[in-house]
Amino acid sequence: MLQVVLSDEQNLSISQELFHQGGNFRISKQSLMKIVSAAQERLFAEEIDELENINGLQNLEMTLCTSFQKGLKGDDFQEREILFGNNRKPVIPPKTYIQLLLQALEDFIMRVLLVASIVSIVIGVSTADDDHRSLAWIEGFAIFIAVFVCCNVTAINDYQKERQFQSLNQMADSRKTVTVWRDGQKIDLHQSLVMVGDIIQIFEGMEIPADCFVVEAAELTCDESAMTGETDPIKKDTYENCKRSRDKLKDQQNSCGRHDIPSPVMLSGTKVLSGEGKMIVAVVGDSSCVGKISSLLATEEVQTTPLQEKLEAIAQDVGKFGLASAALILLILLLRFAVERIKENSFEKDHVKEMLNFIIISITVIVVAIPEGLPLAVTLSLAYSTKRMLKDNNLVRKMAACETMGGADMVCSDKTGTLTQNKMFMVSIWNDSLMDIDVYNEQLNLNTYFPAQMHELYVQSSIVNGTAMIRPEEKGSKTEVAMILFAEKCGIIYEKEREHHVASVKIPFSSKRKRMAMIIGKRLVIKGASEIILDGCNKLHSKSRGIISIDSNVRQSIEKAIESMASQSLRTIGLAYRELNGSEDLTSKNDKGVYDVETENLTLIAIVGIKDILRPEVPGAVANCKTAGIKVRMVTGDNKITARAIAKECGILIDEERSLVLEGPDFVNRIGGVVCKWCKTASCDCPRDQSTAKQLGKPVRVDTIKNGEEFDKIYPLLDVLARSRPEDKYALVTGLLERGHVVAVTGDGTNDAPALKKADVGFAMGIAGTEVARESASIILLDDNFSSIVKAVMWGRNIYDSIKKFLQFQLTVNVVAVTLTLISSVLLKQEVLEPIQMLWINLIMDTFASLALATETPTPELLQRKPHNRNEYMVSEKMFKHILGQAIYQMIIMLILLFSAQSFVPEYKGSEDSNADFEGNLEYKYSNTYYDEAIKIHLCPNYQEYCNLVSFSTDYFVDGSENYETFYKKSYIPSRQFTMIFNTFVMMQLFNFINARRIKDEPNIFQGIFTNILFPIIVIGILALQIIIVTFGGIVFHCYTFFGLRIQQWLICVAFGSGSLIVRVLLRLLPDPKLSFLNKLGGHGHANEEVSKLASPTAQNNTGYQIQVIRQESELANLNYHPQESRVM
Repeated sequence: MLQVVLSDEQNLSISQELFHQGGNFRISKQSLMKIVSAAQERLFAEEIDELENINGLQNLEMTLCTSFQKGLKGDDFQEREILFGNNRKPVIPPKTYIQLLLQALEDFIMRVLLVASIVSIVIGVSTADDDHRSLAWIEGFAIFIAVFVCCNVTAINDYQKERQFQSLNQMADSRKTVTVWRDGQKIDLHQSLVMVGDIIQIFEGMEIPADCFVVEAAELTCDESAMTGETDPIKKDTYENCKRSRDKLKDQQNSCGRHDIPSPVMLSGTKVLSGEGKMIVAVVGDSSCVGKISSLLATEEVQTTPLQEKLEAIAQDVGKFGLASAALILLILLLRFAVERIKENSFEKDHVKEMLNFIIISITVIVVAIPEGLPLAVTLSLAYSTKRMLKDNNLVRKMAACETMGGADMVCSDKTGTLTQNKMFMVSIWNDSLMDIDVYNEQLNLNTYFPAQMHELYVQSSIVNGTAMIRPEEKGSKTEVAMILFAEKCGIIYEKEREHHVASVKIPFSSKRKRMAMIIGKRLVIKGASEIILDGCNKLHSKSRGIISIDSNVRQSIEKAIESMASQSLRTIGLAYRELNGSEDLTSKNDKGVYDVETENLTLIAIVGIKDILRPEVPGAVANCKTAGIKVRMVTGDNKITARAIAKECGILIDEERSLVLEGPDFVNRIGGVVCKWCKTASCDCPRDQSTAKQLGKPVRVDTIKNGEEFDKIYPLLDVLARSRPEDKYALVTGLLERGHVVAVTGDGTNDAPALKKADVGFAMGIAGTEVARESASIILLDDNFSSIVKAVMWGRNIYDSIKKFLQFQLTVNVVAVTLTLISSVLLKQEVLEPIQMLWINLIMDTFASLALATETPTPELLQRKPHNRNEYMVSEKMFKHILGQAIYQMIIMLILLFSAQSFVPEYKGSEDSNADFEGNLEYKYSNTYYDEAIKIHLCPNYQEYCNLVSFSTDYFVDGSENYETFYKKSYIPSRQFTMIFNTFVMMQLFNFINARRIKDEPNIFQGIFTNILFPIIVIGILALQIIIVTFGGIVFHCYTFFGLRIQQWLICVAFGSGSLIVRVLLRLLPDPKLSFLNKLGGHGHANEEVSKLASPTAQNNTGYQIQVIRQESELANLNYHPQESRVM
């Protein structure tokens, strides 16, 4: 049961309270809140006592200046609103696009990249020579574009999802109208406009808009599960009737249940199940039950997701690698510079500029090392998946929740509406023997269960004898609806049967009578609780033997059938009839309103079993979760018997001897509840958010389980938590999170909101869920279906794999680029790849690769493995092997092409040989020209022995003297050798891109490549664009001006690129390296060794360590929970 603390206004002094009461009103807001609070926390009938203290509702009518018959007059609304408040929900404007964009920029990696882009542009432009300054800004701008695209994609996606969510809420909110009396007239108002003192009409199915007191009631019951977790209907009545019931049972107070006495208080956020009446509004707005919970959730706390933790660890480690590489290159360059200066014994002004260039090269290395494509890959993967998940009925409100769900290893699921259909069905019939009904079959035959001569008896007793209907919409008792649905499946139209069999007498159902009856012609038909109906029967209409007497054996057989159905948590209903001869007494009845004719000489037709059946896909979904290493727990407000039966049916509870089924209060008493980690108390003054904590100089409240050792003993075996209250579910989630588990929670009620917000991923029901629950959730299940959670797990794991695939691909490029920059800068004083070429390579990585890898469709195989550990490093040992192996291969190829291309790469005669630029300079195209000593120029006497190999075209020789730079300054013709290097580098990335499709050493990297048609299209597109760039890019892309490369040279590039596929095959044969630094996130390995020692075997499966993430603080800080007051209901 949700418990709340009254607002601070309760602490007002008497004089202040009198001041607040105003002139006309002689009761305070605090007095009304106290009555409602007593109803929430009731153990017997405390709210009735509180109403008695103010002389009942008649006095309330006068003190609130209203009329039970005519309602409010409307002449004091302003004063009434000042004193008691209004029912308008605070409008929280949705975040604007700019706010969402700035929020995306708060990411650590985004800020690093933004700074890197600015530094790169400033240094690049300011230090470049005149010939290259026009292109010097490109590399930095490319990084800026990556940040810009990434942040905008995130903001656009969040903006769209927020609008979808707002639309969903607006549709639901538009239907929230109530009928009130104002000045004697009935009018319809939106529930936000009701005021304290309003008289509201109660009707079946309505949601209570504010805390109210019942003024008139007829068979009134409420569903308070959304607020208190109580699934049984709660009886409501007027104050006078409730008081009489209390007085009758006062002596039996200790043996009475919490709801044996009806309550006159209607709690906001609950629903009317049956009956009608009137009620007076007592408490509105933030002071009401639903308002208090909404205000608890109003504080926004930034939570770090497991994915963010892992990506930040990657960013930090890559940053360290870049810094180390930069420091190394700076040290080597300075040492070389010092040796040269000592050797030459000179130091000029130009040497200062050269030293500055060393620093620039070092910074360039850091910029190259940063994985600027990673945020975009993550964003595209999440954005694409959220769009696709919508088709699977998952409306994702928080993009990061997609990936987080992939690591979920614990699911705490509601029963009603999630595992079950939240709809009653007939599942069994007993007559002679117990017969199961195929509830998932839409066409049944009544002859299967009854002979033709019994059809009329069954129809009259089950569906004619009733008031429920299913058209135009379902209305009335769920039990009766279940019987109608069964009849409809048998081809019986209930409206026609009711028109045909007209009743002369109708005796309605009531909670006291527990039966309903009709007289049709000369026959009394009756249905009701099976035990009660059976007590009145002395005969059985057997389907095989006709009408027989009920002797001890027959009675025992019937009772055994009832017991069997009850053990399966079925609601059992008895159907019977009695043929009347006209002499029966139809007027005598007992004090419960049961007529004598209903209690004797009845003939039993059947016992039927009814229950809320499982969704057909649930057992399979639960089995899939178990295969996927996800522990599913049922957390429900139902009793243990019902919860246990449903848990067994759906596969949650398999081995009863090794499983625990506990009730919520018992569970919380054993673990000591939730306390503040610092104060060790359930309630404390620690602030609930970081901003307030900073202002007050206090630590942020962090929730923890009081008795952690007991929790560790219980939770590995706990399968079902029955009679669960909000604080029970919250405690379970808190304990699981503390132990490093990734927890998903489903909920539909307002009382589920704290747990939904606390969990890593909260799933709210889109159909049955309350608005408060939906606002607290990360993902909304549009079909309220558990199987949609399994789909979310598949998508989450797919996203995680996509990010790891991209990471393996990009880190290989970064390692090669950094190492190549280091070597070429030290030995050759130049960059191997020009900024414009790096822009194209980054475009391949950042956009095309991330798009192709992000759009891979999830497969059922994803559920065949265990969830990834919350604290595992994203780069696995297997990935590290492939990153390092491919990087070594690529470095070898690049160095061979850089220093030895002139030995084996063929070159061919072209029209450019006679070009003015090459005239006398053929040594800059061919490495094996003939040097004519006489005329002092390089010639090509023939192209067989001479001029058939590409020239060595580095800007400088290793000794520092100019090489190709001399020719380039005059001609601006990029070299063929470096065009080959650029092209080969791209080809290696293209083939390694294909390798990256599989990151677990799978043998066939091409498997399923056409299931995502975008992948082959992107591969072909990259190849086509590369051909265009190399062939026609010329000076812009720093490619050989005369149509790039020849076909033979292209084949060499492709051959080197395809070598990546062979390298992968060889790497598969090598064992994975055992590297301890890859088993934990960025050096936090010893963070929680004590927890690991205390944890149960299940907890220890999440090996490694625990990161203490400050999450949403305890919403229970304001929930008045006292363990000693808990009772098992």
